[in-house]
Amino acid sequence: MSRSLGLSSEARSAAAFAPLAGPGRSEQVEQRIREAIVLGLIAEGERLPRELELARQFKVAVSTVREALDALRSQGLVRTVRGREGGSFVTAPDEGHRELVAARLAEFSRADMHDLAQQFQAIGGQAAALAAVRATPEQIVGLRAVTESINFDDDRSVRSGEGLFRLEVAALAQSPRLVAEELRLQSEFGPVLWFALSEQDCRAGVRAAQVALVEALAHRDALAARTAVEAHLTALITRVLLLAAGEGSGDERAAAVGDCVELIVSSIEAVFSRVGLARETLTAALAEAPGSETGVLTRAILDEKVRLLATEELRHAAPGVVGAGFVTVPGLLPDAPWHQAWWVAPDGDPLIHRNPPHQLAVVEDPESEFFRDYTRLEWWRGAASGASRHIAGPYVDYLCTDEYILTLTMPVTGAEAEMVGVAGADMSVAALERLLLASMAAIGRRCSLVNSEFRVIVSTDAALAPGSLLSDSELAASESVACGDLPLRLVVANDVRSSQTS
Repeated sequence: MSRSLGLSSEARSAAAFAPLAGPGRSEQVEQRIREAIVLGLIAEGERLPRELELARQFKVAVSTVREALDALRSQGLVRTVRGREGGSFVTAPDEGHRELVAARLAEFSRADMHDLAQQFQAIGGQAAALAAVRATPEQIVGLRAVTESINFDDDRSVRSGEGLFRLEVAALAQSPRLVAEELRLQSEFGPVLWFALSEQDCRAGVRAAQVALVEALAHRDALAARTAVEAHLTALITRVLLLAAGEGSGDERAAAVGDCVELIVSSIEAVFSRVGLARETLTAALAEAPGSETGVLTRAILDEKVRLLATEELRHAAPGVVGAGFVTVPGLLPDAPWHQAWWVAPDGDPLIHRNPPHQLAVVEDPESEFFRDYTRLEWWRGAASGASRHIAGPYVDYLCTDEYILTLTMPVTGAEAEMVGVAGADMSVAALERLLLASMAAIGRRCSLVNSEFRVIVSTDAALAPGSLLSDSELAASESVACGDLPLRLVVANDVRSSQTS
């Protein structure tokens, strides 16, 4: 048995018992352990760490762990045995596994799922490529034995076996960081990717992928190993998205298209309406005396004016608005020539995080190596081009929200009709997806909401990741419907295939 096989159970348990983010509550500890049990991260019959050790690992009080274990015992997931050889042992019924995974899957947008698959591909593909040149023949025999030990007629066996197989490949790469990242991904997202394993053809696909990877490793073919992993994960995530989405109705297609376009337009217009109100208020406020003894508009005065507008906008925002504010024309403020007065909505569980929106902190010193000229960014250039309204994206907002977003902007003018800045709002693509996907699926054909460059924002096609560009052949085989006067279009396939087929 390889050294990593002995490590797998301990390492996966450690990942399940990682410290909680934010204040620790018994409900959080209970949920973490329950998911680890039902999703197979902790094996049936395995003894949990002692209460003191669990409290140390979760970074919570012992009483918090005790309450969580009491709840798990009442659910039949844990039994406690007294005595020196006793402790809390896992009793993991298979019932409820699919429901739990489905509930977790519902928390992810398609953008999240495609991005997650790419992360798995990056880690798994690199691990496989390294294993092809670093694994010994004996280790490859051991990896083959893992595949042979899996009962591919049983989805529970395949779930645990696939997780162990992926972890073993990472261990064969001889990279502690790859092993650690594989563990983290499996503990957090693995069961979601393996949602489709209740289907026999999907389990057969897992077996074929494992066999192909073992053969590639045996021939020391790094490219074939990487390709096998990437192809397998692409197929798996596509199947998961198909199962999660269900089938569209296909009834009354023309009416469904009209209803969907109306929903798209009303959703975006609601955001522009709030931005427009903020722009009008801000224009009037900037035209008045700044309110300081010197009569000079300063960063502090502007920030307070914008803060009131932005926090109000975020408090009463249309669904999906995660940021709002005002960005100045360079040189507007004497004490902050480059300034972004932008507020971001708090993230996380609203039951835990009750903080108000916070101002985005960015480097505004042009001499700093971390300074970024925002006038070169699309959301600024669009507003400065003369257009009354502009939609930038979808793009990854790594400077602000770390989300996949659209930014809606409008120019703000001063007393002489010159532009003094840009007002805008960030809209989450994930939230927009939750709002639109059911209406799009009701059309009954594959359809995608795209920007002016035909870049996908939301699509019913599970194979089309948000951010991908529609090909010429896809556009030629589709009907493109304008979304009012917005720079968006709904592209509906002409074929009669289900809206959920790839």
